[in-house]
Amino acid sequence: MTMTPTSSSSFYAPVDDAQRDAFLEGYLQFLHLRDGELDPQTGALANRESSLQAMNSSPIRYRGRLSQDDFVRLYANFDSSAPQLTPELLVLLTFCKMNAGEAYGVRVVKAIHQRRHQDDSPLNRAILFAQEEEEYHTRILVGATHHFDIQAEGAYLPKLLLKVLIHSIAYAPQPLFHPILYGAEVAGVYLFNWTLNRLGDFFQDQPELRVALEQRLIEILIDEMGHVAFNRLAMGESGRRLGQILASQTVRGFPFITPEVVALGFDRAVQRQFNRFDLSQLPEEVRQRGFFA
Repeated sequence: MTMTPTSSSSFYAPVDDAQRDAFLEGYLQFLHLRDGELDPQTGALANRESSLQAMNSSPIRYRGRLSQDDFVRLYANFDSSAPQLTPELLVLLTFCKMNAGEAYGVRVVKAIHQRRHQDDSPLNRAILFAQEEEEYHTRILVGATHHFDIQAEGAYLPKLLLKVLIHSIAYAPQPLFHPILYGAEVAGVYLFNWTLNRLGDFFQDQPELRVALEQRLIEILIDEMGHVAFNRLAMGESGRRLGQILASQTVRGFPFITPEVVALGFDRAVQRQFNRFDLSQLPEEVRQRGFFA
């Protein structure tokens, strides 16, 4: 699997209309190779089940101890000044909160979209795969607890801003659905990529653990790059311009949605850097294994 060549490293570059259908079919072929067969009853993706099982059977463990009670308390009510908040616990909470937000969003958007769209067009087949990939992201991220012998349980109550964003995607009229989702996906790529780079400052004495956590984010980034490309293929120029505006607004909203990332260093300077973010800043493995057209 390799990235489809593109003449621009921008996420917002125009699409060649003459190649749009061919690119969409290419994306579907990419999904079948990467994910395997989609079970229409359970939503399971054969290849992703295998890769997730391999991740979660890893023997790599944090050479230290995190308190289950501290995790539960800060997961429910995050406090960046809590004396129990070690750097390692902060990383784990960030993973799990990104997971929880995605879990809520995926279920809302998927339920509404499935009621609206029943046909077997290439566009809807791609949407089905993308939605199931998002389900796997929740499992990949929360699976990070495996390396720390921590259990993440209990329902997550999303903040109002996150609810507004998710419901705007779920209930948006068709002309706005892809621009809103496109903006959210580009912003998500930025956050996951920033978090991946930030991990280099942690676990320096435990490189195997750092690599294991990085690999979870890399698998998500590969999917998300394809989701950006797919939504870009589903829109015209005006949709891409709107999506670009919404992406920037979403990035500025992340500190309110997930305050853990602020404690991790996602400050105003990091948010401003989003204006210069493009494909070239993604890890080479993501660009080589992912899809973009």
